[in-house]
Amino acid sequence: MPNGTDALRSMRVEADEFHRLHPNITVELRMLDWAAALTMISTAAGGGDAPDVTQLGTTWVGNLSKSGVLQPYTEAEIASFGGRAAFVPASWTSTKPVGSDTVNAVPWFVDVRALFYRTDVLRRLGLEPEKAFADWDSLERTLAAIKRDGKITPLGQPGKNDWNVVHNVTPFIWGAGGDLLAADGATPTLSTPEAFTGIDYYQRLMGNYNKRELMTKDTDAAMAAFAAGETAVLMQGPDAVSGFRADPNRAGLRAGWSTAPLPAGPRGRYTFLGGSDLAIFARSAHRAAALEWVRFLTGAESQERYAVRNAGIWPARLETVRATALDTDPIYRAFAEAQKSGRQYPALAAWGDIEAALTRDISTLWESVQATGAPMAEPELRALLRRADEDVRVAVRQAS
Repeated sequence: MPNGTDALRSMRVEADEFHRLHPNITVELRMLDWAAALTMISTAAGGGDAPDVTQLGTTWVGNLSKSGVLQPYTEAEIASFGGRAAFVPASWTSTKPVGSDTVNAVPWFVDVRALFYRTDVLRRLGLEPEKAFADWDSLERTLAAIKRDGKITPLGQPGKNDWNVVHNVTPFIWGAGGDLLAADGATPTLSTPEAFTGIDYYQRLMGNYNKRELMTKDTDAAMAAFAAGETAVLMQGPDAVSGFRADPNRAGLRAGWSTAPLPAGPRGRYTFLGGSDLAIFARSAHRAAALEWVRFLTGAESQERYAVRNAGIWPARLETVRATALDTDPIYRAFAEAQKSGRQYPALAAWGDIEAALTRDISTLWESVQATGAPMAEPELRALLRRADEDVRVAVRQAS
């Protein structure tokens, strides 16, 4: 899929290098658009026309595992990649279905989030970043101070038309001790007191401090607003770093910017950990060659060249983080810290429908905030979350 900039060219570099090391194996690449990829992969697998190896979004593994089209990795094969300890610990959650120890995919790269902020704005207000973004209370005080200053919109998060609608709010649910589902992977928990606390905190930030026009926009628009100097704080992934550094002369970037881990909630610090895994199809006629290709792509050299240097995304392999100094670069250091508190969604067959339902419901929240210019009142928010729980129940029931 189109990961980072010029993704096909970057993957061709990997295929050529792999062929140099394995001249008896040729990799044929096919690029799929993100929006259509899961449908195309599922259709190909069901019709017996699946590729040998595929990239999978972390939330897709549960659905494809249920259909039995993926070839499990053995413990010996996982060990040959360096073992589980070689990768970001939380990245293994998505590789096996809930309640199973069968690993049907291996981590390739991860999507981890951090705060981007204007250094000149904090300096003008006499705020130290380590304290300004330490926890929920300090983040809200910082945004309030920026609002009182009146020179720039404090927050610049995307709204209902973003592809990260659920991902943006989930870290706050986790930070309050809540979750989207109970441990059984079937019982919705959006209307619990903990989940309500997390969602209410985030929607109050959006209602009180966010740039109103962004409530109907996506991540690209939010990044553009930050770069243009319209907003002071943004929550985004590491790909934004390479994008900002590629064009540093935009007004907001020229003024000075940096990053910090997401603030800690009352029950801990969490960040959403997404990304992609690599899977081999059960009907692959080239199992040994496919395994070599996966081993190559998850290896340290390919991870550095493809993920870090070319695509500007975060490698799943911990060794690569250290080798490329991502954990010491002042801008990337926040992501290295954030990955330690990363958390993934469970690998469920129903996850696609669950996320679609939650996206619709949370989008209703952002429509209300955009229309009124204020957070949704508590009774209405509680009613919305009860409806979200019912929508999740329906999605789980239909997938069972």
